[in-house]
Amino acid sequence: MVKSNLSREWQDFTATKPKIIDHEQGLTGIRDQINVQALENISRLKEPSFQALADHVEANDEHISLPEVDGHKFRVRIYKPKRASDDELPVMLYFHSGYWSTGNADTDELGCRAMIAHGNDLIVVSFEYRLIPEAPWNVMLSDAQYAVKWLYNKAKEYGGDVGKGFLVGGSVAGAHLAATSVIRARYSYPEINITGQCIIVPVVLSSVSLDQLPRTWKNLVTSHEENSNSPLLTEDQYQRYLLALNVPDDQSKKGENFPAWAEHQGLPSAYLAMDGPDPIRDEGYLYDKLLREAGVPTRIDHYELPNWFVQFPNLPSTSKAGMELAAGVRWLLEGNKYAL
Repeated sequence: MVKSNLSREWQDFTATKPKIIDHEQGLTGIRDQINVQALENISRLKEPSFQALADHVEANDEHISLPEVDGHKFRVRIYKPKRASDDELPVMLYFHSGYWSTGNADTDELGCRAMIAHGNDLIVVSFEYRLIPEAPWNVMLSDAQYAVKWLYNKAKEYGGDVGKGFLVGGSVAGAHLAATSVIRARYSYPEINITGQCIIVPVVLSSVSLDQLPRTWKNLVTSHEENSNSPLLTEDQYQRYLLALNVPDDQSKKGENFPAWAEHQGLPSAYLAMDGPDPIRDEGYLYDKLLREAGVPTRIDHYELPNWFVQFPNLPSTSKAGMELAAGVRWLLEGNKYAL
């Protein structure tokens, strides 16, 4: 549990009346708003303040097939550093944010670019998974799992070398997919060595009802109540997205579906980033505690800003978060050899 308050930065920013996603409208409207916001953010790459993200990174889309999935092509966006060298690079598989039911490869474009532009020779492959309700929850998780195997086998075709590092990352719902795919890969693909996980505001529980949690966790997960009226995403709005997953009760406490319930010993090092005034906040801190207790090295950054704040590029902390994200990825790539 980490007490938090809205920063002065956010209070000043809201006075400018930014465009806020309306989570009370229908799903089609929410998707449209989020997609428009993402494209507006990408258009800012033409501005001088975002020149490094544009000049030092190239991005290309492909549509790929997964051997385990019939009749569907998945869009992937491949980010690489612009450079003369042909050396093979470490790779990251990335899952975008969007509360499981919205978003696409555009949504986290600036963050994916920041991981490279701020000092990492790395290939990031953003995988566009199928969303609910069009696909059921277990299909979405399986898509993520199969994508791990696909990129591990195909990395060389994109200039990657998994022997130099194979990371899995994502944000919010994407962080949930990243963390579960790491756990699933441990059992399903023992030959795959995932060297780090980059999980931004991770969802690790299917329920935060006190009667559903172990006694030792109850005082650690208070943000869903404490930040129930947080700006940008309230607890009621978040719960609607979570309930839309429609995970059966007998699947909700399996670690392969929600990472808090997993066996954590032997998992790869984790970089986590959490928002303070955010209903989901304490799930990340709980997961950090569980990983540390299992002997897994972790690194945390914390921001006193609400969920989704990084979708506002003109916030000073968004630029800071991009640089710290890159530093966290570098920490993973260098095997936690230095403290940040």
